[in-house]
Amino acid sequence: MKLLSALSALALAQAQSLDKPALTSDLDYLLEGNAANLPTVNSQIAVWEAGWIPADCKDIAEGQDLTATDFEIFQVQYDDCDDAWLVCRHKEASNDIFTVADTFGKLPVRIRDWVRQVLVLPGANSAFAVNGNVAFFGTTGQNVDVMIHEAAHGLDGFAAFGEPLSTSETFLAAYDADTHVPDNYAQSSQAENVAQNTVVAVYDRNVPGGFPGVQPDYKGIFNQYTTIQDFAGDALIPGGTCNRHLENSEIVAMSTVVGGSGSGNLTTSRLFRKGLGRKPESGFRNEYRDVVRAGDFEPFEFRESF
Repeated sequence: MKLLSALSALALAQAQSLDKPALTSDLDYLLEGNAANLPTVNSQIAVWEAGWIPADCKDIAEGQDLTATDFEIFQVQYDDCDDAWLVCRHKEASNDIFTVADTFGKLPVRIRDWVRQVLVLPGANSAFAVNGNVAFFGTTGQNVDVMIHEAAHGLDGFAAFGEPLSTSETFLAAYDADTHVPDNYAQSSQAENVAQNTVVAVYDRNVPGGFPGVQPDYKGIFNQYTTIQDFAGDALIPGGTCNRHLENSEIVAMSTVVGGSGSGNLTTSRLFRKGLGRKPESGFRNEYRDVVRAGDFEPFEFRESF
């Protein structure tokens, strides 16, 4: 398939470091602007009874030497989408579900559309994206720029805008035309450069004064972040309704014995217990165009540390 052949170059885009200098050491100076200017979409949160978990969450958890039965599974339904996102939160994770849901709700819905499941994990600050799932360790689940970065790997890996940006001739020409990359982390690879430039592109589209208002040397990466804007169009700004592209993974038993006492006395006006005696349904209620299914893409994984 065309998508598979295009994505076969992503491994090179991830592996090869870049030799252009960085504008700054990091992009922390953009966080306040994005957090303040990207509105949080209202959400309703439901927590499942213990016993069931999305297969991807279980596989990722066990890959981190974590136990599936230590997770709570939440359905987070935003006002801009009839279908909820599933969030798999480890009981010892630093960020609570409300913080994660609010932060994820700041992502413009046309970016959120390219996220499968969200994992919230204990440990030192780091994050990764694997096949549309995004995982946040430590306190990164409260950092909207980290969420944008990880979601951007999905935009790239699934060729959300027609082709993988990190290997497209158009973006590579923009990179060649510029003198810098956004920060030190962007030097890691072209895939990481695209993800960091996406953070810049979102800032530029949503914060008064744009990127030039906070970075006098913006011309050093101007061609790169504006090329992403050209590809993405309105996907970088809030508004609209969802068009989900990634199906939830299969729901499986947390362990060989399904059941348990649930997850405690966690009840508020925003959180209510969802009685699920049977295996939960993982399919969408609505029909969406351009859903990417298993076999339509080459698996990918990007890991970051902070």
